[in-house]
Amino acid sequence: MRILVFTKPALPGHVKTRLVPPLTEVQAAEFHLASLDDVIAAVASAAAGELRLRVAGQDSELDEFRQRYPGVRIEAQSYGNLGDRLAAAFEEEFAGGGQCVVIIGSDHPTLPPEHIARGLDHLGSSDIVLGPSSDGGYYLVGIRHAAWPEARAVFQEIPWSTPQVLEASLEQALALGLSVTLLPEWYDVDRAEDLERLRADASDDSAAARLIIDWGILSPPP
Repeated sequence: MRILVFTKPALPGHVKTRLVPPLTEVQAAEFHLASLDDVIAAVASAAAGELRLRVAGQDSELDEFRQRYPGVRIEAQSYGNLGDRLAAAFEEEFAGGGQCVVIIGSDHPTLPPEHIARGLDHLGSSDIVLGPSSDGGYYLVGIRHAAWPEARAVFQEIPWSTPQVLEASLEQALALGLSVTLLPEWYDVDRAEDLERLRADASDDSAAARLIIDWGILSPPP
């Protein structure tokens, strides 16, 4: 089992821009990394398999991640839109011997490890597993090798960055007769109003929650 976390360099002004304000651009970049820390911790807690990090940046921008996560295999994402990059990652992992591959985004610092574990379990009987996010996209996509390359269709002709992403992906998969399992819905932390929910849902050791409390953006939960 291989689990890839998709993320991007923590460049102020380029990540978590909808959290500015209440955060500054520098704080938003730090929050982006803290959210990634929480997602990686959730993967580890799920005892899921081999973790790899795929960064949407140049090779020179990967050094920060290599220093932050020693021992984790870190590679640059391919080029193109999100669908192109997801499809290329699955193609590479299957070509390298992967039998079940899961990709998770880094915008979900409160994602329960149980959702990840359930996704991995369902790949034993489903061709595709999707974790719906509340904005109409998905926080997790898993595919088993036996469904590839037919499953590439879930990344083609998709209106990325719209509320129709999940619906369109499901239509593509079902049109090919691929079996799909949906996980419980979860949410991204992208907007100021999401921070309240983060504080309520975060674990005691959440790096992202600790930052917003330390900065005084929100008070600690009662």
